[in-house]
Amino acid sequence: MAHRQHVALRTVRKAVGLALFAALVASCKDAPPPTVWGRGQVIDQDTEKPIAGVIVVGKYRGSRGFEGASSCNRVESAVSDENGWFALPLDIEAGPLYMEGYHKEYRHGYPVRSAQCYLDGDPDKCDVWVQRRDDNDKVVSVVKEPTIYRGLEEAKKAARDGQDLYMKRFKGTLEERRSELSRLGSATSCLAPPKATSGLIPFLESILQEQVSLGDSEDSIRITKERIQTANNVLHRKER
Repeated sequence: MAHRQHVALRTVRKAVGLALFAALVASCKDAPPPTVWGRGQVIDQDTEKPIAGVIVVGKYRGSRGFEGASSCNRVESAVSDENGWFALPLDIEAGPLYMEGYHKEYRHGYPVRSAQCYLDGDPDKCDVWVQRRDDNDKVVSVVKEPTIYRGLEEAKKAARDGQDLYMKRFKGTLEERRSELSRLGSATSCLAPPKATSGLIPFLESILQEQVSLGDSEDSIRITKERIQTANNVLHRKER
């Protein structure tokens, strides 16, 4: 009798264990994949020093299937730390990242290091060029780094193409600054929701604050406020 009870108890324990294991496997299948973050750095175009406190927006862009058209599939944001580093989620399904940055002392910049191929006529023989530009963004000098890379992707990785964001100290008129703020708002427009951050909201709120301080036009301020409201609506729709 005791032996039968022992066997029955062992059978029950085994069944419970298998049920728990099956439930664990099922929950793992249903769980979303972990978010993979890509690190980048905000860099001063002229000095190549890191820039802290930049609000970086990443738009994940894809094709709509016809020529010249693209869609914004996701939008996220981050703030660069004291060494200029920031992190944004990597999402292959949403498409490649297009980045913009906001800092009240800077404007958009151009990459200093860029990958170049077709050395000696070979499309898979590549190197990295370091370019210097003047205040009008005209290239004034080019230095070629000595390392030779096999293929464009290897050279782009060495140049940190698509990872780092370059910015340039703003030197211009009040009207030019207002124009840059308007461009930033328009360039980052996206109706897709974020998945890991507050998306466009902190970026647009900072732009609005500077627009107000500069006495920008009522139309410009209204447009930015409307963009903030849209970003809030998208964010709240995602949270439901």
